[in-house]
Amino acid sequence: MIIMTYAAPYPAICAGYRPPAGLIAAGALASLMFAAAPMGDAEADVLMATDHIPAGVVIEPGHVALRPGRAKPGELEAAKDAVGLAARSSLYKGRPIRADQLGPPIIVKRNGLVTLQFRRGGLILRTEGRALDQGGVGERIRVMNLDTKRTIFGVILSGRVVEVK
Repeated sequence: MIIMTYAAPYPAICAGYRPPAGLIAAGALASLMFAAAPMGDAEADVLMATDHIPAGVVIEPGHVALRPGRAKPGELEAAKDAVGLAARSSLYKGRPIRADQLGPPIIVKRNGLVTLQFRRGGLILRTEGRALDQGGVGERIRVMNLDTKRTIFGVILSGRVVEVK
């Protein structure tokens, strides 16, 4: 609960003066904005690449290091957040690593053959398909059913199994 008060500039002269409602609201809003305003980027360790890392390479502890600096939104601040993930784009030496530059290791390659699996209750149907995108476990990719030549979406379950719905 916020309690607002108004102090008149000259209380003795202004006895009984009631300021306009908008004046009180504007003053309260300004004080709330000042209290909630960020004080700038916080100092924190920033995760950086120790060498050039090409896209697709799985990050290992030797690939990254923490350096003091200002953390910007999306930049990683701990090695545990990157180790075991794959670079989605090239990472350059000395540059901060952002979360959107990493993802699960790619296990299904584009144009690779996959098993399409449809599951409903106790029934499981399987057929062959071709991956139209690359991706890792849990990612949604486009696949083509080789029997019907239709393009559908599926989620990668394991090495070469894509579940379609």
